[in-house]
Order: sequence, then C-alpha cells, then structure tokens
Amino acid sequence: MEEKTEQEEAPRKDNGDRLTVCLISAAFFGSVGSSFLYGYNLSVVNAPARYIKTFYNKTWIDRYNEPIGDGTVTLLWSITVSIFAIGGLVGALTVSFLIKVLGRKGTLLANNALALIAALLLALGETAGSFEMLIIGRFIIGMDSGQS
Repeated sequence: MEEKTEQEEAPRKDNGDRLTVCLISAAFFGSVGSSFLYGYNLSVVNAPARYIKTFYNKTWIDRYNEPIGDGTVTLLWSITVSIFAIGGLVGALTVSFLIKVLGRKGTLLANNALALIAALLLALGETAGSFEMLIIGRFIIGMDSGQS
C-alpha cells in the first residue's frame, strides 16, 4: 500500500464558490458609486426648484433689467432638468471609445475629472451670476453618470 502524504489527505479549499468580503464590498460600492449617484443627480434638482427659479429671475433682472417671463423660466427649468439625461446619453455613447483610447483606469480618471468640473460649475454658478453654468454643470455630471 502506498502511504498518502499530508497534502493529499488534507481537504482542498475551493475559493471559487464562496463570497468573500472583497467581492461583497466591491459589488456594494460599485452599485452605490454608479446607480445611487445617478438617481441622486437625477432627482436632486427637484427639491430646490423654487430657489433655482428665483435665481433664474434674479439673474435675468440683473442682465436685462426686467423680470423673466413665465414661458422662459419654464423653458430654462425644463432644460436644467432634462440636460442631465442628455449628458448621460452622451456619456454612455462615448465610454467605449474612451476605454479604447485611455484604457479602463484612464477612463475612470477622466470620469473623475468630469465630476470635479461639474461640481465647480454647479457650486460657482450662483456666485458668477450664470444660470448657464448650472445647465452646463448638469450636462457634465450627466456625462459622468453615463460613463460610470
């Protein structure tokens, strides 16, 4: 009879079938990092709607010395809300090209740069007195979300 060595007698550990902490945390943070942020940025503009419309009116008065019309403020508000989804479409359509050119890591870094640019535009729009910065910032954060 052949004697079995210790390596042959020990049961084999197969890590392919079990969930690891690393896998669970990667799935959790991946979903929070993309899906949650997309939903947040899609709906975050609804709560301060009254203040944003007031900002549009104030900016319009500062520029043109007359209050903004109801149709114009509705148009600007509609553009502000919908431009995020249009940016998401552009981001989703360009991500495969960016991955080919920049690679996965480079695309993620470029995506982070988009988020920073969008944050600056959104944060400084009121200080600069420019509702266009708000609209462009929403478009860029849409691109960021579409690429995620």
